[in-house]
Amino acid sequence: MKRFQTSKYRNAAPKIPKKEECVTGIHVGALKSSYGNHIKASDSFMVFNVETGGGSLGVLPLGEKGRKDHSLPLLHAHSDFITDMDFSPFDGSLLCTCSYDRAIKLWEIPDEEFKGLSKPLCELPMQHGRVENVLFHPSASEVLGSSCDKTLTIWDLQKQQPKYELKDHKDLIQSFCWKVDGSLLVTSSKDKKIHVVDPRNASSVEECDGFGGSKDTRLLWLGDTDRILGSGFTASNKREVRVWDVHNMSKPVQTLNFDSSSGGILMPFYDPDTKMLFLAGKGDSFIQYLEVSETATSFITPVNSQILEEQHKGMATVPKLALDVMSCEVVRLLQLTKSSVVPLSYCVPRRSYRDFHGDLFPDTVAREASMTAEEWFGGSDTPMKKVSLDPSKQQAKQKPSGTKPKKPDLKAKPAIESTKPAVSAEKSAVERKEEAPTAQATHAVSDPVQESPAKPIKAFTGVRTSKFRHLQGTPMHKSNNIENVRNLSISLPGDSDAFQVNQEFVTFPLSGPGGQIAVVPLNKPCRLPDSGLPAIQCGSSVLDFAMDPFNRQQLAAACESGFVSIWEIPDGGLTETLTSPLVVLKGHNDKPNLVKYHPVASGVLASSSLDLTVKIWDINKAKALITLTGHSEQVLSMAWKTDGTRLATVSKDSKVRVYDPRSQVSPIQTGPGPAGSRGARVVWGGPEGNWLIVSGFGRMSNRIISVYDSRNLSEALSTLESTVSPSTLIPFYDEDSAVLFFFSKGETTIFAYEISEEAPHIFELSHYRTKEPYQAVGFLPKIVCNVKEVEFARAVKLNKTFIELLSFQVPRVKMEYFQDDLFPDTRVWWEPALTSDQWFTGKNGAQKRLSLRPADMKPLSEAPKAAPIARKYDSRHELVEVKTTEQQKEELLNSMVEKLRNFDDDPLPQDLQEGVDDDEWFQDQGMTEGKQHWIFSNPQQCPTSFMHKL
Repeated sequence: MKRFQTSKYRNAAPKIPKKEECVTGIHVGALKSSYGNHIKASDSFMVFNVETGGGSLGVLPLGEKGRKDHSLPLLHAHSDFITDMDFSPFDGSLLCTCSYDRAIKLWEIPDEEFKGLSKPLCELPMQHGRVENVLFHPSASEVLGSSCDKTLTIWDLQKQQPKYELKDHKDLIQSFCWKVDGSLLVTSSKDKKIHVVDPRNASSVEECDGFGGSKDTRLLWLGDTDRILGSGFTASNKREVRVWDVHNMSKPVQTLNFDSSSGGILMPFYDPDTKMLFLAGKGDSFIQYLEVSETATSFITPVNSQILEEQHKGMATVPKLALDVMSCEVVRLLQLTKSSVVPLSYCVPRRSYRDFHGDLFPDTVAREASMTAEEWFGGSDTPMKKVSLDPSKQQAKQKPSGTKPKKPDLKAKPAIESTKPAVSAEKSAVERKEEAPTAQATHAVSDPVQESPAKPIKAFTGVRTSKFRHLQGTPMHKSNNIENVRNLSISLPGDSDAFQVNQEFVTFPLSGPGGQIAVVPLNKPCRLPDSGLPAIQCGSSVLDFAMDPFNRQQLAAACESGFVSIWEIPDGGLTETLTSPLVVLKGHNDKPNLVKYHPVASGVLASSSLDLTVKIWDINKAKALITLTGHSEQVLSMAWKTDGTRLATVSKDSKVRVYDPRSQVSPIQTGPGPAGSRGARVVWGGPEGNWLIVSGFGRMSNRIISVYDSRNLSEALSTLESTVSPSTLIPFYDEDSAVLFFFSKGETTIFAYEISEEAPHIFELSHYRTKEPYQAVGFLPKIVCNVKEVEFARAVKLNKTFIELLSFQVPRVKMEYFQDDLFPDTRVWWEPALTSDQWFTGKNGAQKRLSLRPADMKPLSEAPKAAPIARKYDSRHELVEVKTTEQQKEELLNSMVEKLRNFDDDPLPQDLQEGVDDDEWFQDQGMTEGKQHWIFSNPQQCPTSFMHKL
């Protein structure tokens, strides 16, 4: 009948704290994709990811609360995003971190007031790729596990070198977890396999099929049992939880199916003492509480779920020794949101809280290692010690005794440089041996041979200033809007920008048969008719279209019919449906999917097709004169260099290619592009326009932005991970300001970055956020900008029902001057420098430059310099000689005398009073009781003090 017994913890309910009991005012931001939970806690501290533009963590005492807007202590740990972190189970101040920058570092957080830290306790040898997970051994000190790509590494922290490496995985390791006694590990990888690993034999003990989906997975060992719990996704993108028995992993013991929410992975948390299981999905706003039981009919039984106010960015559990047991707090979770850390206490209701309820708190593992690293590496599996949580016994607060260390005795030393020869590494080992002669474990150390890894992606960790750091986006007045946009087509392929603008027209696709493109005058804001809007009728579905930069009334459209048609828009815009193209370009063997006009020569057009070729057309001759080859899969994006000499493409085969079309039809440079095949964009930019900026998707469907030098595509100069979203980032590069804008269909943000020669070459600026999702964005020529208002860019934003103008400005003080540091002479890219015949014959041309300075404005560089403001104190004007204390006292007294003057020669006020004669005084003969009464014959002569007595 045990299966019908009620659990003591079934009525445990979370206590939702008030706002003042939480940590608020932090800035977590849009976290990059990783397989970590973004927050961890020990019995002393909590650490969590924050939005700082680099690899920093917020660090706070565990019980901290209140606003931390400007007082959040930071651990400046890495040069790139921190993917995971873990506290030592034996020392609440020892923290391990790993990052995109391929480094693993250990930190000792000081017990006194923490104000910031940037120097690690030690740094392990650099890995060959970004490190995904780190996890301390649960029972042995100085042992750490880490995963990097397909490799699982077990570290000897005393020697600061890898002890075992497991390379049996066929794809990226997503999660791993130790068994409670540390004898085994369980891992999950992107190859959809679950491995049970014996780390000391560096081999897999058991293997089974994991989850059908290739998204994120999480694993944990259910206490000291032989059961493993995992969370992941099915092939149909539904979230799922499974339980396996290690002795028979061919089939799960139990499977729980959940919703197909767009939220992230279900993060599992298990308390082996109470057998309480919690599931919190990234991006969800609720927590599910389940119970694990060996005797119930169902191994895992859902109990309840709790809805919270904000979505989870991450979640962590608090160690058992830090709980308030006298309040019957059995579990505490820390919820990380976009701006706060919320403690969620699960308490069991009891009638009285004056006594310790031992039935709720069985003995838990002690904060003491049961063995050293040397013992564990030697094959020992000593079980963990247990302690009581009863405060009266004070065992939970006692420091463990014994000779076994509770934390690694590490010496701070620099990371091993991979570029140094082996001799230098051996010399460093000898030096470390001399510095720590008592550490016998270092006597036999021979540093492993380090391969030369790729250059770290990010090297910039300081604060960088930019003129455009605080750019502001502002919608222009509604009188400039085009209202009542109807029948907008959203079915164009993702390769197309689906929106084109110039100074005179805006063009966008319409839904319906025949491939319609609406052409609306931009300079005539109006309300469009409900029906009967004149449009270009292409005859078949439109796959892409582009406007001629030199002819505002010409448009090229790639159609499903296999042709590229050129259309001429009448003066003033369309008054009726246009059905006859000006020119039809025929030559592709399959559907053309992209069209791009040449940026310098008029009448030159490039088009890519599903036949895997790129053709360059002379529109005047209606003939393809050049056909580029070399693609093995569909071209996703292509872009001309600003001088028109090169053409860059990025294709579905994850390759970036650069062509010199007039010299050869095969690429002159080929390099690795975005790993994902969902979509990509490429644009030229950077110093002298020789760099390529490529946006696409990584292997985990996260959006990435990479910067390449077109002269060497073997490796990206820098790579930046952006938010996770299904739509591709579409770039626009403003070469005058080096500002790179990114926009995407269905987004509410226009992202802004600056491209610089300084590593890591791409720096984040202030983003512009809209109130509602937009469909597309197009940018106008520089000459439309109002430089008097310091407007450096103007965009046209297409919404579902209207079109509006956006102004991007830089805040400045002296706006009466022309800001010549922001507005260099701009390239007149709306006027051609060559004809098509000249370009095809090999000539190159440069477009002229135009000054944007109005005639009535003086440049800022010629503004008179303001007089320097006098300082109250200037350290440059210190006294030449240092005066003694006696000299300072004498000067002080002299100055006081000068201010008070000398009154020695002045009479006192009482000396100026008129006295009385002696005969005017008489003594009253009627003295009684020894008292004398003095009487004046003339009362006016009586001093005031005497009058008071009288």
